[in-house]
Amino acid sequence: MEDYLKLDMQLCFKFYKISRSIIRAYKPLLEKLGLTYPQYLAMLVMWEYNEISFSDISKKLDLKTGTLSPMLKKLEKMELIERVTSDTDCRKIMIGITKTGLKLKIKAESIPLEILKKTGITMEELKDIKAVLQVVEDKF
Repeated sequence: MEDYLKLDMQLCFKFYKISRSIIRAYKPLLEKLGLTYPQYLAMLVMWEYNEISFSDISKKLDLKTGTLSPMLKKLEKMELIERVTSDTDCRKIMIGITKTGLKLKIKAESIPLEILKKTGITMEELKDIKAVLQVVEDKF
């Protein structure tokens, strides 16, 4: 009979362990950019959308306001993003990317492939892994 309370039997532990390893792999690459891993994720959203509402960033990153707001303030202080009031709704805060933020994108473009290279995973394997992870995510 399986002992389901063993650490290695826990799905959450496998995800936790892999997540920590991946974040550690990103760390030296992101230090060159002056970004933390959460800041990098926020910048990925900015590089994809150029301008997006605060609430949409929150949804995309699955972060609460109390966590996201200080991070965006720090990115704003670094002059990578700027807060602007929406043209259509003055209550809505829009976040726009700055020229400095766009320049940083050029420096960051090699990071995904460098990480993939570190893992030894092929692009085809990555697609398969992402598909399986999407199935798991959809269950929650």
